[in-house]
Amino acid sequence: SQSGKSAILTALIVGLGGKATITNRATSLKGFVKYEESFADIKVKLKNRGNDPYKGDIYGDSICIEHRITSDGSRTCKIKNKTGHVISTKKEELTAILDHFGIQVDNPVSIINQEMSKQFLHSKSEADKYKFFMKATLLEQMKRDYIHIKQTKALTREQVERQEECLKDLRQLFLQKKERYERLSSLDNMRQNLEDLKKKMAWCLVRYFSASCRSVKSRLRSHETEQAQHQQKISAFKKQLEKLEEESSTLNQEIKDKQQALFKGREEYDKLSMEEKNIQVSLESKLKRKKQLMASRSNRLRRFGNHMPELLESINKAFSQGRFIKKPVGPIGACISLKDPSLAVAVESCLRGLIKSFCCDNYRDEKVLQGLMSSYFPRSNRPQIIVCLFTDRVYNLQGRGVQHPEFLSVLDCLNIENPVITNCLIDMRSIESILIIKENARARKVMQGSRPPKNCREAFTADGDQVYTNRYYTTEREVLAQYLGGDPEAEIRQAVCSKLDQTLKILEKKLEDHQATVQAMKDDLSLREEETQDCEAKAKEICPVRQQVGQSAKSIDAEITRLRQKISTEESSHGDKEQVIREYAEAHSNYKSKSSQLRDLRKFIDRLDHIMIDRQDRYKSMRRSLSVRCKLYFINYMMELKCCGSIMFDHNNETLSISVKPLGQEENNVNDMRSLSGGERSFSTVCFILALWEITESPFRCLDEFDVYMDMHNRNISMNMLVALSEDQHQRQFIFITPQSTSHLPNSSHITIHQLQDPEREAEEEGDVC
Repeated sequence: SQSGKSAILTALIVGLGGKATITNRATSLKGFVKYEESFADIKVKLKNRGNDPYKGDIYGDSICIEHRITSDGSRTCKIKNKTGHVISTKKEELTAILDHFGIQVDNPVSIINQEMSKQFLHSKSEADKYKFFMKATLLEQMKRDYIHIKQTKALTREQVERQEECLKDLRQLFLQKKERYERLSSLDNMRQNLEDLKKKMAWCLVRYFSASCRSVKSRLRSHETEQAQHQQKISAFKKQLEKLEEESSTLNQEIKDKQQALFKGREEYDKLSMEEKNIQVSLESKLKRKKQLMASRSNRLRRFGNHMPELLESINKAFSQGRFIKKPVGPIGACISLKDPSLAVAVESCLRGLIKSFCCDNYRDEKVLQGLMSSYFPRSNRPQIIVCLFTDRVYNLQGRGVQHPEFLSVLDCLNIENPVITNCLIDMRSIESILIIKENARARKVMQGSRPPKNCREAFTADGDQVYTNRYYTTEREVLAQYLGGDPEAEIRQAVCSKLDQTLKILEKKLEDHQATVQAMKDDLSLREEETQDCEAKAKEICPVRQQVGQSAKSIDAEITRLRQKISTEESSHGDKEQVIREYAEAHSNYKSKSSQLRDLRKFIDRLDHIMIDRQDRYKSMRRSLSVRCKLYFINYMMELKCCGSIMFDHNNETLSISVKPLGQEENNVNDMRSLSGGERSFSTVCFILALWEITESPFRCLDEFDVYMDMHNRNISMNMLVALSEDQHQRQFIFITPQSTSHLPNSSHITIHQLQDPEREAEEEGDVC
């Protein structure tokens, strides 16, 4: 057993938001919860006074940080002001408080717990000591940041090089569009020359026809009569052609309309067939429910399984034979009843498989019950067994359950005589935090509104719909109560004989109507198919070969007119003038924009190179300065202890070596810490920690069992040195944890001693740590 000394630092780390792995006491938060307890509380109180308090007008002169860790490993945080009012529960607020006061929970030199002390004292690796120094001075974090920036910069440079290849393609496209744009002016000149040639050609024809006009006139009179007859025939043919084209357009439109009507009829037929199938499925479901109710008429327990009465009889017999420590309870559905029978579907949807479950007090009883169940139920359909400690009192739900002025929780809707059943449903389903809201729309508004009910995790409607604050699950088919519906005889008489028969009549009438509608649709479909065949016959008279038409008659006529016009060869080769100008402007803009972006990005990378070189120099200078200061402080502290000590830093190989010699033995070759005793190593380690404290900033420092390997003389010297340091730096808070006596310490207003109870005593008293 332990006295709980080291738990102080563990609680301090976790209470300030640190991870479980930092404490070296557990791998996850649930490891800090005492066995058979459901949670653990941690309270850390910070002073908020002085010239620079954190939100002094809100918190006052103290801030209380309260953490609750549950047995499943989750945690909740409450940050309170001086009067105990909760100001925030967000992690960001705790982080801001720690940053404001300069508290570094994960800095190993700020909080040195027992495991870290032992590991550091026993470590013979010079690389481990160097890592400890780098992490304590935050140089390690700076180094990682610089490495990350360097890697990011390299990736960015690679991306720039790839983008430069893309820029070449954009430039080539821009030059192509530019050349095409410049050729537009030559195309305009060619069009103007074409118009001039047309004018010359017109006049040339005029001159040609005037030389032969006289000879033509004589022959013209003899052909006028014949020409007039031909003209009449041509006019007649044109009218006939226009009439045929109009009939063709009308027939094409009729064919399209008939095809659409045919498609719509088939779609309506498929819809009615699907609805008929759904009605048949619903009918089968109700007949199956009727059969279940008839089967459960003889024994209500058979609702939970055909062999449930026999199983309960075997449980009673086994209990009378002393095979159970405590008699199992179940099934749960038989141990509860509804205050409002109309909520049966909602409660069953909430509890689901738990309704047929059994409760056992211990795992031995569970094993016996499993053996009994194997005789009546197959392994795949065996009722669930829940092991929970049997008590005669219901859990204290103060502050946990949902309280709503209009709606009841699942717990409030049930009549449960056995506290074991109540506690089991609270543990397994949290029925104290689930609301029953009958109407679906009302449930959505309450749960998914601006302020959902406090302590409410979900809700169920009378139809069995499941409602969360951010999602809604509805049932695909009608849900019927199977277990909590009341007396089977009454349900069979009322529900089956009246409502079910009435529903069947309605469904049968609807089925007949649908069948009549389907038949009418079939008749109409046959008629439309005949009309479509007639339209196709007329279309074949006009055009024997079927044409693939995807346009209206009007658009086809416009296309015919457009195709009769002369298309210029130059226009078809060069394209639309506005499109050419637009593509040129777009290509020029893209090339210019991408070029500018890459130029700015290259400048930024070059500037970043100079900045990183300067930062690296500053980093090395800072590392050198901290190393020198740490070395000097260590030498001074060792001299106070009548020892000669030194620290050697090797930043290239990342090692740190400490050499210690008693005064008068400076010439002794044995100076490695590995050759020192445990007490001497503890002695030098204290000096090293004090030196690190001198070069790092933190409002408080914690040290656990620093004197574990010291004799009384060296321990008193080290303790006096630590006390002297804390007296000199009384603006900071020092926490020293030791299993030894502290009676020799001087009386001082700056020193407060808290002594924990002896380990063998069971009760533990809480005490503040200063």
